[in-house]
Order: sequence, then structure tokens, then C-alpha cells
Amino acid sequence: MPGLTEALDGELTEPSPWLEAKLANLATVLPPGFGQPGNVLVGPMLSAGGPAGALLLIRRAGRAGFDRRDIELAREFATRAGAALAAAELYGEQAHLARVLQTSLLPPELPTVPGVRMAGGYRAAGDSLRIGGDFYEVFPHPRGALFALGDVCGKGVGAAVLTGRVRQSLQTLRLVERRPLELIRLLNRALFDAPDAARRSQLTTLLLGSMDSGPAGVDIQIAGGGHPAPLLLTAAGTVTPVPVGGMPVGALAAARFAETRVHLAPGDLLLAYTNGVTEARGGPRGVEMFGEARLSAALASAAGLPPAALVDWLLQLVDEWLDGQAHDDIAMLAVRASAPA
Repeated sequence: MPGLTEALDGELTEPSPWLEAKLANLATVLPPGFGQPGNVLVGPMLSAGGPAGALLLIRRAGRAGFDRRDIELAREFATRAGAALAAAELYGEQAHLARVLQTSLLPPELPTVPGVRMAGGYRAAGDSLRIGGDFYEVFPHPRGALFALGDVCGKGVGAAVLTGRVRQSLQTLRLVERRPLELIRLLNRALFDAPDAARRSQLTTLLLGSMDSGPAGVDIQIAGGGHPAPLLLTAAGTVTPVPVGGMPVGALAAARFAETRVHLAPGDLLLAYTNGVTEARGGPRGVEMFGEARLSAALASAAGLPPAALVDWLLQLVDEWLDGQAHDDIAMLAVRASAPA
């Protein structure tokens, strides 16, 4: 290919067999009517991990060759293009990891439990990954189900990782222990078995409940670890807090936890929620908390709604109250005793 000149990494060189072979391949993708390739400028596109590609500039035969200004401009462009490609590759890897993390940490689909209708609701704290520190779980067992609703310390990905650890621990520990109070004690010990560096700030408020359904309704045994009291909504529309108490899980090795029992007659509903609901700030001045009284009033007015519709409506009320403002993670779990067949 007579008259061919190559500039590689800013240095002008003589034609090479490698370049001539590449140009022969490129001839098939050059625009129609381009003609015979003449001078060629090759600029490597470098990234942190090594070459990301090459910038190849071709001029028709008979045109002036590339001068030093052209070479410097091409080198700068190739450097920026290499950095952009490296950033795009890194973003792709991070997005893939985020999707894997998101899939493993998003609230699960609730199982079917005889004699019970359930629904859950979830809002992450302004995180585009939709993962955070609030969670709920339901594990069926022969007489009913075990449920958990908690709020781990922190927000975002860091809180989500701890959420995953708590949920995985519960998944394993419930195979050997289904009594809520004993299970919450085992979870506290499991969190303290972690190395000191991993244990820092690894605490969570938690409600653990065991549901046993029968002809007369559902009996629920609830253990508490410093979590807001769930609300009992009767079929008649009255709302009563169910105080549980206890200390946060993972805060102290010798933490004390509490336990209580509640009976759901057919049509009664128990709502467990995280403090992201009651502490949502909004209203006319944008600083007033949603509060327990407003939540109780809203719950009373929704008596008779199916659990899924009730949870969706409560989340809508909180969203309207926030009016687009930042908020904490939010989770709800509604459990209703079904009417006997």
C-alpha cells in the first residue's frame, strides 16, 4: 500500500504488515466511495486495567498526512475515550452486583397460610436500588406461620447487608426453634458471634410472632426487641396498641426481651410497622410527624378492607403526607384472621 504512514501512540512510524492487514479488513466497512486509504493514525485507548481499545483515524490517499497537532489531539481524545469505556465497564459491573443484591434483599412474596390473610408493604429511603434496612418475613409451619418485622440500624446498602444477615440467621435458626422469645435470644447471640469489626452498630429492633390458626381465630405469640407496638384492629373498627417492649437485638450480649399474646377473632387484623411510618415528616409545614394517633385513626377508618388494600392505602397516605420529602425506610405487615369456612 504505497505512501502509507502510521502514527502509533504519538510516534510516526513506517508502514507495517500488521497495519496493512488491518486496513484490508477495514476496507469492507469504510463508507462507499471512500477510495484508497492513505495515512493512518492509531491511538491506544488506555484504562486502569490495561488497553481498552484503539482509536483509528484514516485519511484518503493523496491527502496531507497527520501533523503533531493532529497526533496530540487524537492522543487526548483516545485517553478520554479509554477512561469513559473503563467507567462504563465499572458501572456495568456495579449495576449487576446491585441487581443481585436487590433480588436477594427485596421483601419476599408472602406464602399462603390457612386461616390467615396477609399483606406486606415496603418503601426504601430514597434509594434507587429500592433496598434498605426495614424488612419483613413469613415462614410457614404446620400449625400456622412465624413472622418477623424489623428495622436494622442505618440506611442504604450498608443497612441492606445487615438486613440480609438478620434474615438469613432467622431462616436458619427457625429450623431449630419456633418459640418467638427463644428465637429472638438466639438471634441476639448470633449477631454477637460476628467479629468485633463486623459487629459494630449491628443492632435491629424486631417483632417475632408465631401464628396458630383455628376455628375460633388466630392466636399470636409475639416477642419484642425494642420495636414499636403493633396495632390491633377489631372487626368493629376499634384500634388498640399491643405493647411488647424488650431491648434492641444485637445491642447487648445480655439484652432482655419481652413477650405477649394476642388473639385475633375472625375479621380482626394485626398491623406491624416500622417507625418510618410514624416518624414520616410532612403536613402543611413539612416538619410534623405522621404520628401514632394519625396512623390509628387511618387504620380505624379502613376496617373491613382486605389486608392488601389496607396496606396500599396506608402507604398512599404516608406518601401524600411526605409530599416528595426524604424519609426513612418503611415496612408494614398486616395479618387478618379469616372467617371460618
